[in-house]
Amino acid sequence: MSFGRHGRYGRDTPIDRLSMLEAYLSGRRMFEKYPPFDTIFYSPIARAVQTAEFRALGSKCEHLIESEKISEDTPTFEIRKFINLIISQSSDERHYHFVTHLPVIEKLGLGEIGCGDICLCEADNWQEMLADNFKLTTLKFDLIDDCVELLNKMNLSAQQFDEETAEDIYTALINQQSRI
Repeated sequence: MSFGRHGRYGRDTPIDRLSMLEAYLSGRRMFEKYPPFDTIFYSPIARAVQTAEFRALGSKCEHLIESEKISEDTPTFEIRKFINLIISQSSDERHYHFVTHLPVIEKLGLGEIGCGDICLCEADNWQEMLADNFKLTTLKFDLIDDCVELLNKMNLSAQQFDEETAEDIYTALINQQSRI
């Protein structure tokens, strides 16, 4: 299981454009290094929605579920109940990813992570996960060079990139993926 924070606030988009690329690239890194996401659950707040969409694209995850149960105003008990329900219904190895907010991460006792970072919770099985007997790793991807390289591959200058809509960036990433 893994928990990721939404990207940084955008001025005219829910997350800034660089966070879109970072969410995409962190999804790719997760896909390359860890079991693929079976499902991405995300908070209905626009920052989390957009982060989840870009991370799903990078990780090739096609199953996304919005849930108010992982919003920052949800009581800790309700958050834990929701996650435990997901765990208890898992019969084999799966990787569920949650895109949410710092208050939710803190309520779960996963520590403080930066915007766009990911907490990876690894256990031998779901019973160990339910018992909170898991190894916790904070993943902080250094993606600046990868973002610059991706912009170059997309033939976008910094100024052009700043003028693109979220939909244009998403489409450009889909087109870029098809060339890989």
